[in-house]
Amino acid sequence: MGKPGDFWGGGVNTWPGGKRHAMTQKDHEAWNAKHYPGTLQLCSKCEKPTGRCEEDSIWDEETGEPLCEECAEPA
Repeated sequence: MGKPGDFWGGGVNTWPGGKRHAMTQKDHEAWNAKHYPGTLQLCSKCEKPTGRCEEDSIWDEETGEPLCEECAEPA
């Protein structure tokens, strides 16, 4: 078991400054980008980050996978 403040007791991450506290949206976004980079939504065609989340995604009509704006543009 991890020490107090560890992410779910697994020792993976701690809160910024070691204490749980409220963060601005900008700070929260930066924290997530640094500590959870695997959560970026990637385009299913070019594999670049889409810059979007599930709520505002652009979906490929054929595959149902997320697309970036560039790949979603009609050819």
